[in-house]
Amino acid sequence: MNPKLLEQRLTYMTLIAILIFAILIGRLGYLQLVEGEKYEKMATENRIRLLPLAAPRGDILDRKGRPLVTSRLAPVVSVVPMDMNDPDHVLGRLSEILGYDVKKTVNDTIKRLQERKEYRPYTPIRIATDADITTLTKIAEHQLELPGVMVEEQPVRDYLLGDVGAHVLGYVREISKEELETWRDKGYKMGDIVGKTGLERVYDEYLRGEPGGQQVEVDADGRAVKILPGRKKPIPGCNIKLTLDKDVQEAAVLGLRAAMDSIKREFPTKAGTAVAIDVKTGGILAMASEPSFDPNIFTKETIPSDIWTSINDPKWQPQLNRAIRGVYPPGSTFKMVTATAGLETGTIGPEDTIVDRGVYWRVEPKKCWKSGGHGVVNLTRAIAVSCNVYFYDLGYRVGIDNLNKYAALYGLGQPTGVDLYPVEASGLLATPEWKLENYKTLGLRQPEPWQPGETLSAAIGQGFSSFTPLQMANYIATLANGGTRYRPYFASEIVAPDGQVERMVEPQVVEELNLKPETVAALQKGMYLVTQGEGTAAYYFQGFPLKVAGKTGTAQNSQGTDHGWFVGFAPYDNPEIAVAVLVEQGGHGGSAAAPVAKAMFEAYFGLTHEASITQGSSLSTAEE
Repeated sequence: MNPKLLEQRLTYMTLIAILIFAILIGRLGYLQLVEGEKYEKMATENRIRLLPLAAPRGDILDRKGRPLVTSRLAPVVSVVPMDMNDPDHVLGRLSEILGYDVKKTVNDTIKRLQERKEYRPYTPIRIATDADITTLTKIAEHQLELPGVMVEEQPVRDYLLGDVGAHVLGYVREISKEELETWRDKGYKMGDIVGKTGLERVYDEYLRGEPGGQQVEVDADGRAVKILPGRKKPIPGCNIKLTLDKDVQEAAVLGLRAAMDSIKREFPTKAGTAVAIDVKTGGILAMASEPSFDPNIFTKETIPSDIWTSINDPKWQPQLNRAIRGVYPPGSTFKMVTATAGLETGTIGPEDTIVDRGVYWRVEPKKCWKSGGHGVVNLTRAIAVSCNVYFYDLGYRVGIDNLNKYAALYGLGQPTGVDLYPVEASGLLATPEWKLENYKTLGLRQPEPWQPGETLSAAIGQGFSSFTPLQMANYIATLANGGTRYRPYFASEIVAPDGQVERMVEPQVVEELNLKPETVAALQKGMYLVTQGEGTAAYYFQGFPLKVAGKTGTAQNSQGTDHGWFVGFAPYDNPEIAVAVLVEQGGHGGSAAAPVAKAMFEAYFGLTHEASITQGSSLSTAEE
C-alpha cells in the first residue's frame, strides 16, 4: 500500500476517534452537570416508595353508643409488580399458598388500572386480607423466593353482631368497575374498599375517611428496610350513631329463630322479619330478616364455595332484606285501615253493631274465620276477635276508594324513604285502575272491572294489595301516636373524628292524618283488647307486666302455607314503640309472630325474659 495513502487513513481514523471520544465526554458531562440531579432523583425514587396508608372507616354505633361495627388491624398481603423479578413464579407460588388463582387476580387488576391510566408498577396490589397464621407462616418461610411480596397491617371491618345485623349494617368490599364509573367524581379509585349494602353503602362517603401515605426505603427485592420521615397521616372516617337498639335487635333476631323452631313440625319455615319503630320520631329500633348471613365473610378476597352456595340459596335468599324488599298481603292487620275509613267518613260509630252469624251474604257468600260467627260485635270487639263479617260489611259500605285513601295516608303501598340500600320495594295498593291495566298479569284474557267481592277481600287485607313489613310497622306507629306519619330512619348523628357532630338528623313528618280523637281512641282500644280476654293474641300476653295493643293476621299465600302477622305497640296508654312481625308460611299470626313481638317489648323496656317464645297455640282463645 502507498505509504502516503496509509498515513492519510490513519490520520482520518485518529480524527474520528478523537471526535467520538469528545462526543462521549460531552454527553457524560451533560448528564452529570445538566441532568445529573434528574437521574440521581430517579435512582433515589427507585429505592424510596410511598406506601399507601388506609384510613380506618368510622364506627357504627347503636342509640346508646355501643359499637356495632368497628375496624381492627389485620395482616394484609400485597404484591408490588415492579419488584417481582419473575412474576409467573411469584404469583404461581402465591396461588399455591393462598388457594386461589392469584395470577389472574393481579393481571386483571393491572389491566383495569391500565385501562383507566392509573397503573403504577410500584403501587401494591392487595391479594389477601386478614390472612391467617398458616398463610403468613408459609409466606415467611418462602420469603427469599417471593420478591415483591409484602405483608402489612391495615384496618379491616369487624361486624360485632355477626349475622344479627347483616341486612341493616351491610358489608364492604373492593369497588367494582361499575361503581367506579358512577363515583369517580367523588374521589374513588381502583382498589378502594367501599360499602356494598346497608348503612355501609348509604353513608360510605362519611365512613370511608381519607387515606394517607408513608415513605420507606426498600432493598433490591422491594422489601422495606427503613421508614423515612415523609408521612401523610390517614384521616379516619366519621362515626355514625343510629336509632337502632342493640338489645331490641338481638331480641328480634333470636325471637324469630326461636319462633320458627317452635313451629317447625307444623310449619317448616326458615324465613321471617321483624321491625320496631320509635312512634315519636320514626327512628328504627330494630330490623331483622331471616335467614341471615355473617358480613365478616366479605372482608376476605375469596369466600369458601360452601358458604357462597349457602348465602345464595335461591329458595330462602339469605341476602334478601325482607323488611324492605319483601312484600306480603297484610291479612287482618289491615282491618284498622278499614275501621279508620269507616269512622272518619262517618259511615259507622264505635258502638254501632252487627250480628255475625258466620257468613256474609250481601254480595256473595263470604265466611268468617270462626264457624258460626261471633254474634253481636261493635268496632272494638270486631278488632279484638278479628271478625271478618264485620269488616266485610264495613268495606262494602265505605267502598274501595275510601279504603285506598286511608291506606295511602298511612303510607301503605309507597316507599317510606328509609336510609337503607338496596332500595326498598314500593309494595302495591291495588286500585280498580291498576286491575284494568294489569289484567294479563292476573291471568285474565281481557280487562275486567273491579268486582264488589274484591272490595270485601281488600277490607280484610286479602286480595291484590301487598306491603313491606317496614310500611306495616310505620302504619302502626302512625296509629299509635295519634296520626303523625314520620319518615323511618336509622342514622341520628354523624360524628367527626374529633368528636364534633357534623350532622344531626331530626325527625321528619311526612303526613299529618288529622284523625278525630274518637277514631284514634276506638282503634287503640280495639287493639288493646286483642291482647286481653277473648282477643286473638291474649294467650301470649297473659300476665305480661305491660299493657300491649296488637293485631294478629293470617295472610293468604298462593305459594303454600299462609303467612303469620303480628303488629302492635306499647305501652297502650302512652305508646313508645311499634312493631311488625311476619313469619313466612308460619300459619297463624298469634302462634307464629306474637311471641317475637313480646320478646322485643321485653328487650326495649328491660323486662325479665319469661318464656317469651312459647308454644301452646292449642290453649289460645283464637286462631286468626
